[in-house]
This record gives sequence, structure tokens and C-alpha cells, in this order.
Amino acid sequence: MATGYLQGVLALLRQRRWAGFAVLTVAMCVLFWWLGTWQWGRHVERSARNDAIEAVVNEEPVALEKVISNPSVIDGGVVYRPVSATGTYLASDQLLQRNPLGRSGFDVITPLALSTGGALLVNRGWISSSPTDTNQASADVAPPVGPVDVTVRLRAPQESSGRQAPPGQVYDIVPEQLTEGLPSPVYAAYGQLLDQEPAPDPTIELAGPIDTGLGIHLFYAIQWWLFIVIAVVGYFAVLRRESREGSETDTQPEGAGQVADQSHPLN
Repeated sequence: MATGYLQGVLALLRQRRWAGFAVLTVAMCVLFWWLGTWQWGRHVERSARNDAIEAVVNEEPVALEKVISNPSVIDGGVVYRPVSATGTYLASDQLLQRNPLGRSGFDVITPLALSTGGALLVNRGWISSSPTDTNQASADVAPPVGPVDVTVRLRAPQESSGRQAPPGQVYDIVPEQLTEGLPSPVYAAYGQLLDQEPAPDPTIELAGPIDTGLGIHLFYAIQWWLFIVIAVVGYFAVLRRESREGSETDTQPEGAGQVADQSHPLN
């Protein structure tokens, strides 16, 4: 019986239709493997990113100039690190970043003229847009006057989208594109405000903790690889069923289909 079943399977595989199904199944498996591998790579990258963030994000703040010796250069090891600085906010050069990370409203970007020289762009946090004019903030976001002490988390510049925003607003925080009128040098990194003396404006929402979740890339990788098993098992299951049906048809006794007719003679 096993020999007959194997012969039936081999006979089906010699048919063009089943050979085509085999090629399609292999192609699907290759695609599923590639998609799973890509998702696994994203998972590994996210894990490495989180490890790098956690290595510096909870360190004690140190003076900005001790962490960055060359303002125009960003060392990857300093991104997300908390630093402290003293200076004076330049209210006339303040900008609003539109819809940061897709969130309706604005991030308040205020240059800080440093007491040690140069300027650092500081993201002071988020504020909603005005209910009567979505192009304006819902409240006055003028910075405090006079010297301030800030603690910020260093962030790498955002990728420029090239979109044009209304005057006094931007879509992306790219310090090298926002240097006009500011004390030189302007730091290539910008700061995400964590704390301030005098106290931060309560109407502006400070940034929360950095997201270090792993996301669902690992789940997707496993899902795509499981599809390979499903495709292969499904192919052979259908092949086995059709082979079995073909074997039963071949072994049916001749004349069996006439028995029913002979058992009911015509009157």
C-alpha cells in the first residue's frame, strides 16, 4: 500500500499542475523566509538601540561642554545623555515645530545662548494648538527672561523633510539649518528639556521617558516563519488527499457502477 501511495504521489508530481504548485510553494517559502529575516533584523537593531539608550539615559547630568568638545560634531555615545547648561533664552528666535511625531500641536523650540559661548536649541516640550487657529499655540509660550539653568537630554538632529512651514515654525529640528542670527557656534545636537531653574512653564508638557520597547518585530518574524511550515504542510496534505482519491478510483472493481441499475429493473 505504501508503495502504491508513493507511486501515486510521484505520478501527481509529474503533472504540470502539481509541478507548478510546487514551484509556487517554494517561492512563497522563500518570500516568507526573507520577510521573517527582515523583521528579525529590525528586532536586533531595536534591541541594540535600546541597550545604547539605557547605557546613558540614567547617568547623572554633567556640564554640556564636558560631554561635547566640538559643537559641530555629534558622537553617537552622547545621544540621549543628560547634560546641564546655563544661559539665556533667545525669545525672538523661538520656533514652533508643527505636529511632532504626528501629534497635533507644537513642540516649543527655543535657542539658549550659553554662558560658555555658542547656542543650543532646546525643545521645551509640547503644547496643543489653539482651538480657534490650528496654526497658533493654545497659550503664550514665551520663555523666562534672564539666566536659566537647564537639564536637557541630548538628541540627534532630525532628518530634514524639506517641507516649508509658516513663518516662525518648522517641521523638523535640524540645528545646522537654524543658525541664522544665533551666537556661534550652534551645537549640532539639540536638547530635550528635562528640568529647569526657574521652573518650566506648566502649560508646556515636558517630554516623557524614551521609548525602549522592543515592539512587535520578533512576533512578526516568528509569524512569517510559521507561514513556511503552514505552506509546506498544506501542500503535502492536499497532494496526499488527491493521491489517495486517485488510488481509490483506480482500484474500484469494473462494473461496480452498474450494480445499482441492475437492482432496479424497469417495469
